[in-house]
Amino acid sequence: MIKTLFTILVYMITIWSSAALADYALGCDDPKYHQYIKGRFAHFDAKNRRLYTETLRDYERSLAASNNPYQVIGDLGRHLKYSAQFDPVSKVNAKIDRIFEHANALSVAQQIAGDVFDRFSVETHAVGIARAWIAYRQGNLQVAFGELLKSIEVSNSAVLSAFGPDIELIRRIYRDGHVAPVLAYLNKTEEFWTGRRPDSLRYVWLKMIEAECHIQFDFVDTIKALELDLSVINVNKDRELSR
Repeated sequence: MIKTLFTILVYMITIWSSAALADYALGCDDPKYHQYIKGRFAHFDAKNRRLYTETLRDYERSLAASNNPYQVIGDLGRHLKYSAQFDPVSKVNAKIDRIFEHANALSVAQQIAGDVFDRFSVETHAVGIARAWIAYRQGNLQVAFGELLKSIEVSNSAVLSAFGPDIELIRRIYRDGHVAPVLAYLNKTEEFWTGRRPDSLRYVWLKMIEAECHIQFDFVDTIKALELDLSVINVNKDRELSR
């Protein structure tokens, strides 16, 4: 009897939690959710424009100091993905050429040291993403999606394994209706971006793609998926609660 009452109580709590979290009555088609996503995209655009200015300033400062070539290359690499979104294509290509010029200017000893640290994987990834952006902006979708996948052909990258790959471009192309390249990209990240957090993010994003939801490709999606009443596990709790 006690066991039966406990089972009923757990079931009622689960139903109550589901109702409490389902903030969008029409799920992924709810106009309120669409308006929310529109605001988030505006937020990301403003943030990226601000980071464009900040990363360019950081690069120019490290270049003027000229006492740490790794800092110069790293700062330009961080700037590239923002430059690729907003700069004229010719200017982006010039910055890509410049990062290789900086790399070629390294001494043999410096190049070896850079390879030992992380094989310049972050900068290589940044160049690949920038090339994908350029092709996408020019309407060369096949080239863009190919460059997107090439950008994550990395091995033993400590930085990308810890912090993950770029998601700005997949946010854009998914919003534009290109699902297949986003799926290919997310699946390929399993080769190097591992652990509880990336696994949780991929799981939620793939579930949202399956449900044809708008996605912001941010950790907040793990909460929004519950509020949309999707059939997903609450990845933010220690115990898995099926929805």
